[in-house]
Amino acid sequence: MILVLAVILLHMSSLPVFGEVYDVVILNGRVMDPESNMNTVRNIGISKGVIKTITTDPCQGVTTINAQGLVVSPGFIDLHVHMTYQGRDITNFSIKAMDGVTTALDLESGARDLDNWYGA
Repeated sequence: MILVLAVILLHMSSLPVFGEVYDVVILNGRVMDPESNMNTVRNIGISKGVIKTITTDPCQGVTTINAQGLVVSPGFIDLHVHMTYQGRDITNFSIKAMDGVTTALDLESGARDLDNWYGA
């Protein structure tokens, strides 16, 4: 039994040691970042909600997303929207989120019923 354990431990010591295991890894996405002018395919490692690495090296994660053929970018800002929610349909906001919009600004008049809009 001890001999078997020793052989297993010896074998494990010869295995390659991998880097950090991230909470989420996004693989092979076209990373676009206007601030740094990045526009290339990379892997992204995220832990505790924070981007830890953007690299060409392989990454391991608890959750892995294959983004090949997709764009990975910071959230977009929409400077011209109309917050006209009247208590019936929030489809407009859902579509914005699916488009990658994380900030939507109505710089003209705002929502008619602000409490209702925030509630939505």
